[in-house]
Amino acid sequence: MLQTAAELIERRTAGPAQEIRLAAPELVRALEPGQAVLVRAGWGLEPYLRRTFYPIAIDAETWTLRVPPGGDWGHAWLRAAPVGTQIDCLGPVGAGYRLPAGVRNLLCVGEGDATWTLLPAVAQADALGLAITLAMEDRTTRDLIPAQRLPANVEYRTFGTRGTEGIKGTEGTGGARRLLVDLAELLPWADVVFAAGSLAFYGRLAEAVKAARFGLSRGFGQALYPATFLCGVGACQACVADVAGGRRRVCQRGPVLDLADVAG
Repeated sequence: MLQTAAELIERRTAGPAQEIRLAAPELVRALEPGQAVLVRAGWGLEPYLRRTFYPIAIDAETWTLRVPPGGDWGHAWLRAAPVGTQIDCLGPVGAGYRLPAGVRNLLCVGEGDATWTLLPAVAQADALGLAITLAMEDRTTRDLIPAQRLPANVEYRTFGTRGTEGIKGTEGTGGARRLLVDLAELLPWADVVFAAGSLAFYGRLAEAVKAARFGLSRGFGQALYPATFLCGVGACQACVADVAGGRRRVCQRGPVLDLADVAG
């Protein structure tokens, strides 16, 4: 991992959240979609514990984090920090999403706000000329990723508790069961699945894969384990989780794990 001072060069409001773009060329060169960055959200040594962020965009010399609404004072500091602030960053943490050789069709599946963390993988795959579908389970209108945030060639579908009228590449939904309906169509087409969401969501996704493909084989799905890191190197063991094979430190084995290990 690298420890570097990243300059806050741009901020923007995006629905209920705020997006902050940081210039950190050395960090960006090592950063892959799905890896975490630990951010010191305060002046000096306060707060002592860093905040965990998964980039929602990675460019040539910058990366973008999404600060959610809420009462966390570290997040509040980031929302108020002026442009030009030097922010201490530590990363990248762990292993990110990996595109296996020979992949042509990529299915990205996300639950609510976690779907934003899939955007760097979508951009990377689009640059390689892959066929990509992004399927997002939305809870409310404000959860939706605007279609214009995606590359033009990406098919975008939404499903869940609201309709999808006006969203590129979608038809009306039928409630939460739309997960199984949509993925029953998409899973046979996909060569690999990248997922981001809760453990409960991964359980439902695994069941959908088994129904559509007669089993969940290793290597087919990659899931971003929902973890907050303290040290990022495995020393504190705060991120230890039960996965296939026993209890593992997510910061070392993940945060992107095989779906079969998470929910198989």
